[in-house]
Amino acid sequence: MLPALVLGRTGNDYVALGVVEAAVGIGTLLGSILVTVIKPAQNRVKIIFFACGISFLLGDVGQSLSHSLPLWMAAAFTSNIPMAFLNANLTALMRTNVPIEMQGRVFSARDTIQYSTIPVGLFLGGVAADHVFEPFMTTISPLRGALSFFFGTGKGAGISVIFFIVGMMDLSPVSLL
Repeated sequence: MLPALVLGRTGNDYVALGVVEAAVGIGTLLGSILVTVIKPAQNRVKIIFFACGISFLLGDVGQSLSHSLPLWMAAAFTSNIPMAFLNANLTALMRTNVPIEMQGRVFSARDTIQYSTIPVGLFLGGVAADHVFEPFMTTISPLRGALSFFFGTGKGAGISVIFFIVGMMDLSPVSLL
């Protein structure tokens, strides 16, 4: 939902969206290079959880609290560097712990579950943004007033609240276990 956030906040500035998306790609590329040249981790599980937490903190939470293009670019760039560490360590962990004759089935099942949730999440996020959070952030209420201090007002404020909630859910103690 990053495009909806950036376009809503910038009045449909597609150049701004392109710059933020480029920052995502450059961060991913840099993370991939780093994970290739750095010595493999001793404790892959810790790296996976740490990278996930850092990515959500810098990405979702960082972008939700940002109101300018340079901050969105920085959050997009820095939040995608750890994703390469997460993916590389998860793949290595699965390859070393799943018997080779079962890897095709296990990786296919994992990918099916992982990628099938993306359209569901985007659909639910879109419905929540259009029918709950964006309209709520245009009403007059004490809660909206408090939230607008952090997330601003106008188009994109509701999506910022969604980004923050998703980021904080990933940083909860349960997800870090």
